[in-house]
Amino acid sequence: MTRTAEQMVDEAIAWHLRQDEMDEADWIDFVEWLEDDPRHAETYDRVALADGAIAAAPVRTGALREPANDRGSSRWQLTAWLTAAAACAAAVSAVLIMRPTPSSTYALETRAGETKQLALADGSRIEIAGGSRLLLDRAQPRQVTLERGEALFHVRHDASDPFVVHSGTLAVEDVGTVFNVKRDGKAFEVAVAEGSVMFQPRSEQVTLGAGAILSVDETRQQVRRGKIDAALVGGWRTGRLSFSDTPVPEVLSTIKRLYGTDLVAEDGLSSRTVTGMITLSGEARRDVPHIASLVGASWRVDGARWILSPMGSGQP
Repeated sequence: MTRTAEQMVDEAIAWHLRQDEMDEADWIDFVEWLEDDPRHAETYDRVALADGAIAAAPVRTGALREPANDRGSSRWQLTAWLTAAAACAAAVSAVLIMRPTPSSTYALETRAGETKQLALADGSRIEIAGGSRLLLDRAQPRQVTLERGEALFHVRHDASDPFVVHSGTLAVEDVGTVFNVKRDGKAFEVAVAEGSVMFQPRSEQVTLGAGAILSVDETRQQVRRGKIDAALVGGWRTGRLSFSDTPVPEVLSTIKRLYGTDLVAEDGLSSRTVTGMITLSGEARRDVPHIASLVGASWRVDGARWILSPMGSGQP
């Protein structure tokens, strides 16, 4: 359906009035609206300029003043000023002090046990695991920062515009691939399902192909490379988790992040490690006994928490 100029103005006004209250999802919708039609950005700029003209204009004696927090009056003013502001835009822009433009970066977060998918304009796609936080940039959509958690990246390769995932001081650059990146405190991990990536493209330039996994312990400054079944990369999506000499508390922390299960280990288990694959259903009553058996522990329930104890000290 073809929208009239007046309808686009109404939409632009609505977006402008929401700027101070928009969350991450709203910002994504706003960017999509701007990109949907070249006229949207032009119309929005005119609306923003008109609002600036209103703010800069002197108030005439006797003019009716609406309450400062009345958003409806702002919309009426914007509409009334739009035509005039557009006509004198060149002159006004030289003297107006415009409001700061909102930052081009935005965050996407998931709660423990929650997952999200994000389709990028270039055809790439990101699957985000539970308990994760990513920073994205509208000005540089192929630059992503993983602050915590885990995400699987399906990247459309473009040699002229590399797709880079940053995490802490580390970075991974796409070379046409599907890969999983995980960040847990000072621990970093990247695993490749298809194609290849370049780890630390501006320094070490380590190339990892399908079935490769690389982990970094930034606290100890240790780097380990290994192999993984490519089918298990991003296995969190189907409940198949792969561990290699991973401390039990870290395993339980991963499960809590992915499924929201409040699962803790008593001190006697902290020195034990897990190697191999664990298949989980996401239902604590089925998964906890299975996990306990794998690490040689007993289990018990304390309110909403599931507690693992060294064998013999618990009440299954």
